[in-house]
Amino acid sequence: MIEVLVTIVLLSVGLMGLAALQSRGGVVAIEAAQRTHALLLAQDMLERMRANKPEAPAYAGSDYGTGVVAACSSIPGVDRDRCQWSAALAGAGEAIGGRLAGMLLSGRGCVQFDTAGTAVVIVAWQGLSATMEPALDCGRGAYADERMRRTIALSASLPPLTP
Repeated sequence: MIEVLVTIVLLSVGLMGLAALQSRGGVVAIEAAQRTHALLLAQDMLERMRANKPEAPAYAGSDYGTGVVAACSSIPGVDRDRCQWSAALAGAGEAIGGRLAGMLLSGRGCVQFDTAGTAVVIVAWQGLSATMEPALDCGRGAYADERMRRTIALSASLPPLTP
């Protein structure tokens, strides 16, 4: 009888470990999907700037993904690109019951330029579990816990075109 009881206890501990592993695996999968989506959004903005290289500095900003999501179809040029990217960061690509439900949780974007013409596109979002605080400043102070903030950055050289 004692052997059966010990076997049941050991089996219970093993099954609880498997359940915890499965739960953690789900969180890791969601975090990986968010990181992939953030990379795709950063690449999208870099491609928009490359396509409109003469006006690339007009894309600079640190407020992408904030505020009310607006209709972008009637806005021309750079402002349309900015509006569409901001809406994508806010999750406008997917809605459930009239509520925005995009991949990134509280997505934000920043576009910066240095004097050499290098553009840096940063995407920040809230992760599901605490890790290290990111070194990049995009979205700093916008989340309840800085250890939950995630950032990804892509850069490209976009020197001004001269005749």
